[in-house]
Amino acid sequence: MSSERGLDVARLGRLLALIGFVTAVSLLTSARVLPNELFSVAVVAIGSIALVTAITGFLIAAGETYEQRAHDP
Repeated sequence: MSSERGLDVARLGRLLALIGFVTAVSLLTSARVLPNELFSVAVVAIGSIALVTAITGFLIAAGETYEQRAHDP
């Protein structure tokens, strides 16, 4: 947790970096293994999962900030 008030940017940054890394590895693996027809489907699926994961991470960070402000005087 950060000692400052506001969104925990460090945690959100680490989460986005992890999502980016996992997405890149998944796409590179899919490009080598899958045929072209399935690869385009895999790109959409992997991208959608990455987007939903990033949104969920942001909402968790925002909720934690809201909860922290509600308990602090």
